[in-house]
Amino acid sequence: MQLLQATGMEFNDYNRANSFRIPSTRFSRLMNLGSMTVGIAGNVLVSAATQFAKGKRTDFQGLLLSQANLLRFVKSLSQMRGAAMKVGQLLSLEAGEFISPQVSEILSSLRNQGYAIPPSQLKEVLIENWGDGFSKMFEHFDPHPIAAASIGQVHKCRTKQGEDLAIKVQYPGVRDSIDSDIKNLMFLFKNTGIVPPFVDLESLLEAGRAQLHRETDYVLEGRFLKEFFGLLSNYPEFEVPQLNKKLTTSNILAMEFKNGITLDRVSSLSQIKRNRIVYCLMKLLFAEIFEFKIIQTDPNYANFLFDKERNKIILLDFGATQKIEADVSERFRALLQATWQDHRPDIENALYSLKILHTSFPPHLKEIFIELFLNVTKPIREKELYVFRKIKIVEKIQEHMQDLISYQKTVRIPDLDVLFIQRKIGGLYFLARNLNAEIDLNEILKDHL
Repeated sequence: MQLLQATGMEFNDYNRANSFRIPSTRFSRLMNLGSMTVGIAGNVLVSAATQFAKGKRTDFQGLLLSQANLLRFVKSLSQMRGAAMKVGQLLSLEAGEFISPQVSEILSSLRNQGYAIPPSQLKEVLIENWGDGFSKMFEHFDPHPIAAASIGQVHKCRTKQGEDLAIKVQYPGVRDSIDSDIKNLMFLFKNTGIVPPFVDLESLLEAGRAQLHRETDYVLEGRFLKEFFGLLSNYPEFEVPQLNKKLTTSNILAMEFKNGITLDRVSSLSQIKRNRIVYCLMKLLFAEIFEFKIIQTDPNYANFLFDKERNKIILLDFGATQKIEADVSERFRALLQATWQDHRPDIENALYSLKILHTSFPPHLKEIFIELFLNVTKPIREKELYVFRKIKIVEKIQEHMQDLISYQKTVRIPDLDVLFIQRKIGGLYFLARNLNAEIDLNEILKDHL
């Protein structure tokens, strides 16, 4: 590994196995998807021929979703980054609890890891944004990323002034290829069946498209980072890195470096610490909806760090941040009040107001959604401790899976602003479930009635 020294930077390929030059044109990205599709089809045909030769009945869906094909699928999305990897992450969050543990584990690898771009391509991006003499600004700069995700990778560096910074570098071509990637992914998913049938594919892809258009604007993300730094200044349980405006561009986001572990690694902590982490995140969620009226909508575990020494939750990624209109906030408050009072007619009215329920729902499907909502809110309605593992929402959804699949094409989804808030709530619920948290959620909610 080479570090940036005062004499200059050595950009050598540090690990070719973990770096992959990102396809940065629409055509090259289409070819990458096409290559993946051909490879998966080839695997299916070979396996089908083998089954046929042995006199076995061919299970094409099972072959399509084999471990080898899913590994090929995930590897290709990791190499492409951008919309391809973001949709894979959303798929993991949306479907992970409802598919086999083996498949879920493969998909969940997309949440926290991806291939880095090689140092030669990194250097091109840095020169384009900072100019040829950028190395003079740093005491050292590590070309090996400390994190690689869907639209960028993060590097640690130290400036000549002694500041330790995290530098998020956007992958070249990602911003310009979002719409074409989504279009190509729609075609791929519809014609391979690799996405489980109960997933609302169109809303998943639209959510990924809208989220990526926001996330690739690093100047906007820098403004959100600065806004949350101010909003959380009186919340001692949280920290937000300070923005380095001088080094931030449309393709590079520079901020104060913070230490910590991602939230998928805190499950080994004590019950008390896990409860506190979930309590604080839920407290922040409802402050975002009802007080700040601005919310970071991406529940990816890697967007949060926990500093065990200082008991601090560090918020890192504000690319998926959106403003909440006052009327949307008040409609969520009406739903909270109706739930708190355990008044079913008002609950239904509030769900219709938010378009979570819609007149397009057949009566049977409406009753299923009401049942699911009442199940997940039982500890709130009955003023009990919220023990997340006792809430059988996953099992309830599985019971109604065939109905949900049957009606999937006939129901209308909520508006995107409500959908993104739902995703954040759902993501934190599944985090709390995985951490086996037990918290007094009513203590938080009563302040927002």
